[in-house]
Amino acid sequence: MRSNQTISQQVAEYVTKMTVGDLPPEVIAKTKLCILDAIGCMVAGSQDRVSTIVAKHIKRQGANGTCTLFGHPGCVGPEAAALANGIAAHVLELDDGHRPSDNHLGCVVVPAALAMAQATEAPAAEFLLSASLGYDVMGRVGEAVLLPRQRLPFHGTATTGVFGSAAAAGRLLGLTSAQLVNALGVAGDGASGLGEYRGIGTDCKPLHAGRAAQAGITAALLAAEGYQGPPRIFEGQHGFCNAFAGEPRPELICAELGQRFAVLESGFKVHASTGGTFTAIDAALWLRKEYRLQPHSIRRIKIALPRWARERPGAAEKFRHPKSVGESRQSILFVVAAAFHDGEVTHCQHTSAKLVDPGIAALEERIEFTTDREVEEIFNATRLDAQFFVPCALEVDCGERVYRRLERTPRGYNPDRSLSQAEVVGKFRSLAKGVLSEPQTDRLIDWALGLDSGSQMRDLLVVLSGSMSG
Repeated sequence: MRSNQTISQQVAEYVTKMTVGDLPPEVIAKTKLCILDAIGCMVAGSQDRVSTIVAKHIKRQGANGTCTLFGHPGCVGPEAAALANGIAAHVLELDDGHRPSDNHLGCVVVPAALAMAQATEAPAAEFLLSASLGYDVMGRVGEAVLLPRQRLPFHGTATTGVFGSAAAAGRLLGLTSAQLVNALGVAGDGASGLGEYRGIGTDCKPLHAGRAAQAGITAALLAAEGYQGPPRIFEGQHGFCNAFAGEPRPELICAELGQRFAVLESGFKVHASTGGTFTAIDAALWLRKEYRLQPHSIRRIKIALPRWARERPGAAEKFRHPKSVGESRQSILFVVAAAFHDGEVTHCQHTSAKLVDPGIAALEERIEFTTDREVEEIFNATRLDAQFFVPCALEVDCGERVYRRLERTPRGYNPDRSLSQAEVVGKFRSLAKGVLSEPQTDRLIDWALGLDSGSQMRDLLVVLSGSMSG
């Protein structure tokens, strides 16, 4: 890549010239698991209230097409599919996360890539490649506007997601490098998504993912018709990086392109809640299992988080006894109480019935926040690391004895503590239960894991219709 190229030109050249054969085997293997995980989130998330509202809206618009609308009958166009499936992928808070960018990549990139692959009747291997490239572009742009971690008003998954979806869609459309530069410019010009949802308005968080997936496809389609975008959308004086970060680092976008892969840096969620709660949940579940703690024996629970985490907007006390399922997914008080009460925090804990469960409510009342020297030391030592996680110490007073557990990083979400293929498949089965039949689930797993070795894009609709060709 030439040094006189703009960042968009370098990114576009990378995306348009890569082949499946250029991807290392570990990247192919991880991409397949990320695709399977994202589809699982779409399948289960399609049944959520928010997803149902959006699906009804799309159906009313008569958006017919060839693309899957998970959880609902009929097919729609690629932009509508990306919107609805992106929302479904993110709404349960179970989709993968990329800590170097502090964003969720799969809920944007996979729905966009899947919709465009179906619309263009692309080979399955091209779908896999486009997803991997979308992860790279979105993850790198996120890094460029993230560190040092600041309390900015934007939601990164929303704002950076448009670039990942545009890259994936543009690759599948067969855009030239020059056309993809325009697609990235158009996509970036429409980037949006505010963090005000952290207060009241949690329905907007999954909408951010759907809109980003949709916007990237729209940008790619427009670019294919000759629509022009700003060629310096990333580094320009009034470009994306300067607009969305106080201390932008646009040079990170092209650093080690083709050598570092964002999909390998992504982690799988084990719990259905925002990532900042995971170390607390891990600690609660470990204490519950290790000491066989019973909810009725717990007198007091103390949660020690870094002061930085406790003071973030929407944190701590704001969601004690959450009033909605959306709030419960962001409430560390609720999920810790649910972990001790139920022994898990999946999408099954985020229901109207659980919001008023007296056992969970009683445990919430026994939780308080505290400080912990070791937690603050870990935070100060790691807060600028690419793979940064919120450390947490949990202390449980059962009267005769006090138990303590410190967690530095969460299982699964930390790629160094990643889930195995069997665990990702197991998670998929739990998400598909009640939505897909067991034969459909089995075939969908085989389809995703065979994207590089025989699967066909047309088989996805066949699987979801309940039958299988051949």
